[in-house]
Amino acid sequence: MLQMITILFPSIALIGLGFYLFQSRILDEKFWNGAEKLNYYILFPALLFSSLANADMNMGHLNSILTVIFLIMAMIIAGVYLFAKLNRTPIAQIGVYVQSLIRFNTYLGLSIATTLNNAEIKSILVNILAIAIPLVNVVSILSLTDKNQLNIKNIFWSLIKNPLISSCILGITFNVLNIPIWSGFANLLNAFSSSSLMLGLLCVGTAIQFSTLKVYLKKSLLISLFRLLLIPLITFVCLQFFDLSHAAVIAIMIFFSIPTASSAYILTKLLNGDHQLMAASISMQTLLSVFTLALILALLQHYYV
Repeated sequence: MLQMITILFPSIALIGLGFYLFQSRILDEKFWNGAEKLNYYILFPALLFSSLANADMNMGHLNSILTVIFLIMAMIIAGVYLFAKLNRTPIAQIGVYVQSLIRFNTYLGLSIATTLNNAEIKSILVNILAIAIPLVNVVSILSLTDKNQLNIKNIFWSLIKNPLISSCILGITFNVLNIPIWSGFANLLNAFSSSSLMLGLLCVGTAIQFSTLKVYLKKSLLISLFRLLLIPLITFVCLQFFDLSHAAVIAIMIFFSIPTASSAYILTKLLNGDHQLMAASISMQTLLSVFTLALILALLQHYYV
């Protein structure tokens, strides 16, 4: 367990520092707005492009890994809509439940991947995170959109204009076509990538809102426990039916154990979802993941290392 805490400490410390700096107002709120935009439009896309352009996509079991990921996601989404139908849940909250359970904090996932001393786990996790981004964005938008207002053309163009998705597509293209990247530009991408993880985790800390937690304490706690404990347990059981390497199992388990993305709040607010509940869910998951991730990583080390 101590080793797992050591692995998670840099991420936890940066999130905590971001929360402190934001709450203490040492840095102006305009700084954080600018930092989020800089990371969203430049630094993070550079990280995704670089990771995918240089990733090993010739792994023989990558298709099996992605199949498992998408099957589990499909089960989660189907479960949410079944629950919503039985409870007549409004569309504004359905989108929150879907995002809370399938979106992932890429900053935290990549931070863990770079900290682990296993190149295979890191490579698999980077591939999973980057390839899943377009899927979860599509599902998130659809979950927040009433079927009577559904416009496929607008959704398609909004996805294409999304810098995260376009950088993933570009990175995969460079990888598949084996297009060389000039060393000078590669060094610039590395600098952007290093800055992105640090800045991203600091911004995650600013998303923690205790005021919304008080209002949605019970609901956000249930969502978070489902996401951080029950889904990893279901995933672990499902993985026993597939012939995957230990590295693949660990990477998939980490993927389904990290909390939801803080950017889900912005999308929820833009599409008139229940953004207060989304904020509470993000805050609760971020706080609880400090303990649940350490527990799950320790159990994985016990069984597979």
